[in-house]
Formats: sequence, C-alpha cells, structure tokens
Amino acid sequence: MERTPQTLVIDASTAVKWFLEEEDSDRALSLRDAHIDGRVELTAPDPIVYELANALNYNPRVPNEHLTDRIQDLFDYDLDIVRPSAEYSARTARTARELSVSVYDASYVALSDILATNLVTADRKLHDKISKKRQSYLLNEMGHTWNLPRTDPGRAEA
Repeated sequence: MERTPQTLVIDASTAVKWFLEEEDSDRALSLRDAHIDGRVELTAPDPIVYELANALNYNPRVPNEHLTDRIQDLFDYDLDIVRPSAEYSARTARTARELSVSVYDASYVALSDILATNLVTADRKLHDKISKKRQSYLLNEMGHTWNLPRTDPGRAEA
C-alpha cells in the first residue's frame, strides 16, 4: 500500500535558499530533496514565482545568464503552484487583515489553511506573527521541533 506524501506549503523565503547560499540553505535543500524523492509534496501560491525572481534579480551574486535558469529550475521541481481564484483571493485578503500581514504573506497562510496543512517559512517575523493562530514551521527549527518524513526502509518501493 503506497502512502500519500505529506503536503506542505512553502513560501519564497524558503525557496530562495535553494538558489542562494544563506543560513539554513541546507535545511531548505533537504526539504526540496524530500519533495523530489516523493516524501513530501510542496505547494505554493503563484506569487512565489515573482517573489523568487525578484530576490534573485536584486542579488548581485546571481549573474544575468543564471537568472532565467534559476526560475526554470523552480518550475522543473514540479511544485504544485496554485493560481488565484476569486474565493482564494478573498480569503487571502481576509487573512491579511486578520493577521496584519502583507497580502503576499497572507497568500501562503491562506493556502495552508485551505489545504489544512503547515506553512514552512524561513521568515522568523512572519512565523512569530502567525504561529499563535496558524500552523507554521520555521525552517530554522527543522530537525529540532519538526522533521521531514523518512523513507520507510520496510516498505517496498513501487
């Protein structure tokens, strides 16, 4: 019997660490690899594409010739990127007001609410602001307060 992987919502502060060596990039890469291996399913709202592109665009360590390659890499990782709808956008706006966060940040939180799962963020301010009312994991705490699912060695691979 094959198990369905756990679904997690990630934000741009986590995904950018796949492409820029920063604090906790190793944890972000472990999360990405768990997605590639099928142990977790990663999803995000479509602003992740623009936020990631913006972070890479303004980073002097990313040469022009690598900018589009990194954006293509994001798509190649086959994240479930959720497009806006009227209902989802309205929920995002309500979430932004309720939590006093930007609509961009609220889009990740609202998606995690809709999917009844956790948001993984590297943004400590966002995590601290929402963690009392929503389920969120701080990337920095991976391996301490939360863990990725491990491959079950007793399970036959398909």
